[in-house]
Amino acid sequence: MNGQLAHIEPDRSEARSRFEGTDLRMRSLGCAGATRRSDVPMVGRSDVWQRVLTQALRVASTDTTVLLRGESGTGKEIVAHFVHTESPRRNGPFVAINCGALPETLFESELFGFERGAFTGAQQAKPGQLELASGGVLFLDEVTELPLTAQVKLLRVLQEREFTRLGGTRLIKTNVRVVAATNQDVKTAVEQGRFRDDLYYRINVFDISLPPLRERGPDVVLLARHFLKVLAPTHCSSDPQLAADAEAALLAYHWPGNVRELRNVIERATILCDGEPIRPEHLSLTNSHNAPLLVSTDLQDLERRAIEQALRESAGNKAKAARSLGISRTQLYSRLRKHAPHNA
Repeated sequence: MNGQLAHIEPDRSEARSRFEGTDLRMRSLGCAGATRRSDVPMVGRSDVWQRVLTQALRVASTDTTVLLRGESGTGKEIVAHFVHTESPRRNGPFVAINCGALPETLFESELFGFERGAFTGAQQAKPGQLELASGGVLFLDEVTELPLTAQVKLLRVLQEREFTRLGGTRLIKTNVRVVAATNQDVKTAVEQGRFRDDLYYRINVFDISLPPLRERGPDVVLLARHFLKVLAPTHCSSDPQLAADAEAALLAYHWPGNVRELRNVIERATILCDGEPIRPEHLSLTNSHNAPLLVSTDLQDLERRAIEQALRESAGNKAKAARSLGISRTQLYSRLRKHAPHNA
């Protein structure tokens, strides 16, 4: 039995949590599976995800530039949408640009727009993304992928809050909030000369680090159930459920593709299960060596491991661990006693 269960630490004071003041609202959002788009859940009870939501809610009411950092598929654009919809700019547009997919030759015309005759084929003037995002949010996804020349132009816009269209002379004022995102270590990119340090300091006013799915514990099953509810009506006539051994497989998997991979796995499972309960074979999960993933199907063992993980994530705070598991603190103590070594 894990030592964390064998030796129960005294409860830490709830007042020591820097997020306690806003946890009630955020937990109601996270636990209820509040969404801004039907297939994009803000679902999660884990402490690491609740901290993300708390930080996002705190900064949403301001006009501060936000930098979202996290692995690919962790939900950076989803959090950007959350910041937008919880902000005074919620009625304005949300315009997203994938900086990694934007060729350097098109960056200026795409971001700033252009006037008629600015280049061959420019038959009429066209506003850029900065103008289209006026009054709302401009989301710069994978911002570290921008070429250095494009970074210079972006920095000037952020500093001066004005620009001219390509081929134009009239200064246009910007009224946008910038939310940037990256799956890279920005400091390393700066040290390697791939990203301007002055632009880094301009966009890194308030940074939020998104945890990978493998660190979110029970959230994996909550998200899987959400995706199943959303996707099942499209792929099968019945209402399939996740079998206990399928949930165990989901919890045991490493999730290199994070939430995006989880959604794809559940979509595939809804097609393969023929309306029956979803089992591990429907999930088609493999480990790093492409061998089938072997997991325990013993419910007692699954419960014990879930409790251990919740305690690790909450640093031994049993009130928080109980909340992340969706049970009361009294129930948690009861289950801790049940799984203590002398009861094994």
